[in-house]
Amino acid sequence: MTVITFVTTADHQYTIRDVLETRDHPLHGRIVILSYDELLAYPRLPRSTYVFADHERLNQADARAVTARIAALRKACPDCVMLNLPDQIGTRQDIMRRLHEAGVNDFRMLPVDTPPDSFRYPVFLRRLDDHEGPKSQLIETPAALQQEIAALDPALRDRFAVTEYIDTRNDQGLHQRRAYTRIGDHLFPSGLGQSRAWVCKGEYSDPNNVPDPERELAFLHSDDDGAALRAAFDAARIQYGRADYAVVGGRPQIFEINTNPWLEPPERVPGEDREGTERIVSNWIAAMTRLADTAPAGAGAWIEVPQATGRPTVRPSRRQAARTLLRGMRQLHRETQAMRWLRRMKLI
Repeated sequence: MTVITFVTTADHQYTIRDVLETRDHPLHGRIVILSYDELLAYPRLPRSTYVFADHERLNQADARAVTARIAALRKACPDCVMLNLPDQIGTRQDIMRRLHEAGVNDFRMLPVDTPPDSFRYPVFLRRLDDHEGPKSQLIETPAALQQEIAALDPALRDRFAVTEYIDTRNDQGLHQRRAYTRIGDHLFPSGLGQSRAWVCKGEYSDPNNVPDPERELAFLHSDDDGAALRAAFDAARIQYGRADYAVVGGRPQIFEINTNPWLEPPERVPGEDREGTERIVSNWIAAMTRLADTAPAGAGAWIEVPQATGRPTVRPSRRQAARTLLRGMRQLHRETQAMRWLRRMKLI
C-alpha cells in the first residue's frame, strides 16, 4: 500500500534509490518514487503523504507548473500531508535570506548584482542549482569580485550568488562540517567531517579529508544541536532535507539545506566509517517509516487530479520498461522490491 510518494527530478532519484533498492526495509511496498515530469503528466496520483525534493533544480516555468499541479492535488486530497511545498520554500536564495533574517546565520548569500562594497570579505561564488560547493576560490576585495563575476558566462550569471565566508575551524584547527537531517517532525545528526582545506565536503576521496570515526560516532549519538537545527529548518520552511553547517562561536551556521540529500549505502564507505553510515541509514528509514503513519485514510488508492499534461518524457531503459509494466499493473508501489531484484541480476 502506497503511503509515501517521494517526488524529485528524474536524474537525481539515486539519492534514495541506492539505499532503498539494495536491502530489506519496512518501506518496500509502501513508497512510490516519481519525477516531477510524472507528477505533471499522470492523470491519477497516489493518495498518500508527499515529499517534494530537489525543486531548486527546476527552471522557473517548470516550478510554476509544479506549483499549479500540487494545488490541484491538494484540492483532490485535502488530507494528504505534504512536505516541502515548493511555493513556500522558494529558491536557495530565499532559504539563505530567511536564515539570515531569522538570526540563524551571521553571514549572507546575495545575488551577483549586489554592489561589491556591500559584502564582508572574503567571499566566494556559489551556484544556486547544484550541491557541488564553491565555484571560486576565496575572493578578498570588491575589485576581485567584479572580475570574477565579469568572467562568468552571461547566460548563466543569474544562477550564481555571492556568499560571505566564515571560518569554521574546530579545536584541532580543521575546517568542520556537520549535518542534521529532518523528516517531518523527526531530526537526527547525519554526518561530521573535517578537512585541512576550507571547503569540507566530507568525501572519502578528498585528500584533505581527515577522518575521525570515533568523533563522528559521538556526534551521531548526541543531540546537542537539535533545538538550534529545528529552528533553522523552521525558518527555512523545510520539513525534509539535510542541513550542512558548522558551529561557530557556539552557534550553528548553515551552509545549505539540501532538499534531496544522497543517502550513502554503508557498504560503499571505508570499514572504519561504516558504523556511522549504518546509523544514519537506520535513522532515515525509521523516520520515513514513522512519516508513513501520517498517510491519509484510504492511502494506496490513485485518485483523479486535474491539469495533467499527458504522457511524461522518458528515456528508454530497462528500469523504465520495468516501471511502465509495474504502473500498468497498478503495482508501482512495489518498485523498490522489483529494482532490488534487477540490481541483483545486474540488469540495471
